Amino acid sequence: MTTRADLKRFLDELKIQFLENPATVPVESIISDKIDHVLQEFWADREPPRSYGLFAIGGYGRGAVHPQSDIDLLFFFKDGIDEEAIKRILHPLWDLQFKVGHQTRHADDFKEFDETHMESYTAFLDCRFLMGDPAVAQEFAYEILRGMIRSNRDRFLRALVEMKSHRYKEFGETIFQLEPDLKDAPGGLRDVHWSGWVRKALEFTSGCLPDGALGLHLCIRNFLHFHSGRNFNVLSFEFQEQIAQKLGYKDSERGEAAENLMRDYFLKAGEVARQASLWEEAVIGSPSRVSIPSDFSDPFDMIKAFAEAHRKKARLDSATLAAIRQRVVSSDGLLANHPKAGCLILEMMKDRKGIYDALLAMHDVGLLGKVFPDFEEIRCRVIRDFFHKYTVDEHSLIAIRNIEQLPVSHHFSAILNELEYPELLLLSLLFHDIGKSHRHDEGNHVHPSTEGVRVILDRLEIPPEQAEKVVFVVQNHLEMSKIILRRDFSDVHVIQQFADMVATPDNLRMLCLLTYADMKAVNNEVVTPWKEDLLWQLYVETYNRLTLGLADDQYTQQQELESDIQAITNLLPKGTPSQQIRDFLDGFPRQYLRTTAKKQIADHFLLSRKLADRPMVMHIAKNGAVYDLLVMTADRPGLFSKMTGVLSFFGMNIIRAQAFSNRHGTIFDLISFEDPDSNFEKNPSEVDHFAQIFNDVIGGRVQLNALLDRKFKSVVFKPKKGLSVPTTIHFDNDFSKRCTIMEIVTQDAFGLLYRMASVISGHGCNIEVALITTEGHRAIDVFYITREGKKLSQDEESQVEADLNRALAPVV
Repeated sequence: MTTRADLKRFLDELKIQFLENPATVPVESIISDKIDHVLQEFWADREPPRSYGLFAIGGYGRGAVHPQSDIDLLFFFKDGIDEEAIKRILHPLWDLQFKVGHQTRHADDFKEFDETHMESYTAFLDCRFLMGDPAVAQEFAYEILRGMIRSNRDRFLRALVEMKSHRYKEFGETIFQLEPDLKDAPGGLRDVHWSGWVRKALEFTSGCLPDGALGLHLCIRNFLHFHSGRNFNVLSFEFQEQIAQKLGYKDSERGEAAENLMRDYFLKAGEVARQASLWEEAVIGSPSRVSIPSDFSDPFDMIKAFAEAHRKKARLDSATLAAIRQRVVSSDGLLANHPKAGCLILEMMKDRKGIYDALLAMHDVGLLGKVFPDFEEIRCRVIRDFFHKYTVDEHSLIAIRNIEQLPVSHHFSAILNELEYPELLLLSLLFHDIGKSHRHDEGNHVHPSTEGVRVILDRLEIPPEQAEKVVFVVQNHLEMSKIILRRDFSDVHVIQQFADMVATPDNLRMLCLLTYADMKAVNNEVVTPWKEDLLWQLYVETYNRLTLGLADDQYTQQQELESDIQAITNLLPKGTPSQQIRDFLDGFPRQYLRTTAKKQIADHFLLSRKLADRPMVMHIAKNGAVYDLLVMTADRPGLFSKMTGVLSFFGMNIIRAQAFSNRHGTIFDLISFEDPDSNFEKNPSEVDHFAQIFNDVIGGRVQLNALLDRKFKSVVFKPKKGLSVPTTIHFDNDFSKRCTIMEIVTQDAFGLLYRMASVISGHGCNIEVALITTEGHRAIDVFYITREGKKLSQDEESQVEADLNRALAPVV
């Protein structure tokens, strides 16, 4: 009888064999055969119950069990259910520490079809008889199960399509994930299983992928299971490097070894996804297809074929695509940046509906890269930064899709409708990251992107005034995101500098739309409602600056001051003198009055009056998805660092902070933060707990360092393995008239902002504004700081920088 020690020895030996020759060892079938043998041992010579069948289902049914996969079993009974027969199998499996997923079904369970059981039905379709009554097994597989599906085929197939659609949406409907899920992502193994279920439901006997098509998928998944020791299926950056080395990939002109591995994976995943798409069409019907009978001896006819399909909102049929693929290979640079080719594609871009699918199809057959060789250079390009989710080429195409799918009701749609040449926006998005190709410095892609696009536009013979717009937005495509995340653009000086840079309203529109589409294409979580609102505010402020002029803005602003004070007074208890509002605001930055909601200012004023009988006032308010923590006091040594420390302790993400005081000595610290786990919403009592801890920390009754130390040492908050980010600190004394701007880029970690703020306050500096951004594992934090009301001297900057580098140094 097999023992745990036998199984451990079996898996250890199999792992050694696999790692010695990963491409040739059929791990999945070897494991499946071993499990079959173990199950046979349980019954030995005993007779199984009558009217009973034990089936392997799911992956085990397909004979494809990976090292850490579950063992899925179906106990089927035509008559009464025999509990002893079930125990006879399950108990020994559990004793051997197998992870078993089992289902027990009676024949009556298949009389009615239930869409909520689709996961079970699909697993049953992959059933494989193990033991029991062969006649019952035959009846179940070919009459009971298939009969139920046959009688409800349309419902079953519709449910299958819905399952695939839901799964694709979870992954952004693209195979080009930088860290793909080998099992569930588009182009992954689940697509193969799904195609098989459709084929079986339609009772087709052909249509399988050719042998070897899944070799790379299966090999990588086995590696992930062996090395992680669990059912882990995400090809993370860490494992990409290890697997590339093990499979013999080398660095090349096309990229690093891991990148070459990923390129091969994406090509294989594309084949898998295309087959799934064909089976989906077999279910829901083919979209409108266009056939172009041509040998495409004139290479421009290939572009015209896609243009015709795009005009008809259709796809090219398989015969036409095959002819184009064959012709593309022999095009020999005839199309490269040719004016006629560029004109045809620009004409297609004027019709945005369906443009993503059209360009993706052109890219899939290699035609887009033949027209624009610089775009071909970023095919399957992987940027390993834990922030971007897609390859560079797919990111650029998704950015175009973001413009195509912009809702009519969205406020950015109004900007799009005002563009003089909207097709130039799509062309800019196509080229904005070509500087990330393999021959360029990854850390500075804007300059090579700009120089590259100049050459392309010149060869395409784009009119100079149009080319200037494209070059401008590519050259400055990071500027708006930098300002909203790293600059205090409530400062009119910041707006004026940005307005001077963009120069014209049309440049501003192009840049704003490109920024929105570019950010949204990074990953699904980047463009939060808060960031979208910041981008819109920056657009409006800059547009007003460009169209109203500085002098007019100052004049109306002064008039607004008194009307705003009256508006605030109207929100306060009757009889509140307006002069008290003026006294409260006296010394506050004017932008506070200009950009803060009047109701919020009225609330702040009422809170300030409580300082008459207490040393500090704290208030938490929710504004959409963002919380505001306001603290007012007459003194604030280290207050900001303590606020950030307590917020870190409670797991909050700080996104912005500002601090100022009025002429009466009232200190005003306002921190905006997100609650990623919705703790305050789920547990309202946590707000009171937060307030208690905060007051205890400020009052000295609780030592913040001791409070945080427990979490610093917890394994939950240890930095993730992967790429490290060196700390860089940059000072700027030109951008702000009053403050020194300090920008810190470093590895993100628990309590990071608290450590930085503690160093800054330890040097006697005040943090006037803090802008906090996290990109994957990289923190980009900007502080507007003063010391004794002035900018920092060069010596003071050096001292702060030295201490920050020590505080942020990784622990060895």
